[in-house]
Amino acid sequence: MLLQINFNASVIFLLIVSAISMMGSDFFFSDNSDLYGPLAHNLRFVLFYLCMIELGVYSYCRFVDNYQAIAVLGVFILLLITSLEVYSVINQVPVDENYARLFWYSGLSHLGFGGFYLFTIKKS
Repeated sequence: MLLQINFNASVIFLLIVSAISMMGSDFFFSDNSDLYGPLAHNLRFVLFYLCMIELGVYSYCRFVDNYQAIAVLGVFILLLITSLEVYSVINQVPVDENYARLFWYSGLSHLGFGGFYLFTIKKS
């Protein structure tokens, strides 16, 4: 029950952070106004795409009442941490540490909930 509450909280938190960031707020992440051209707002668009994926996977899992895909999404979100570091090195731009924190929390919450679901299904 606690894993489910934490998972739902992480989904809501990810959606709120993404919405606030897409509106241009610097509340959660530092302002990268020095980025211009193709790099401008790239990370905000990543959050937007992640929200669309999140909504799709979450809706699908609720519809079929099978939460195995949540664990896979958790692994994907955790892999985004390394991807952000590679993005930072390749483009020679600093990436706010709060992105990694958000992805750690969200990814571990998804992995915990989805993993628990997988574990209980195999036991049954």
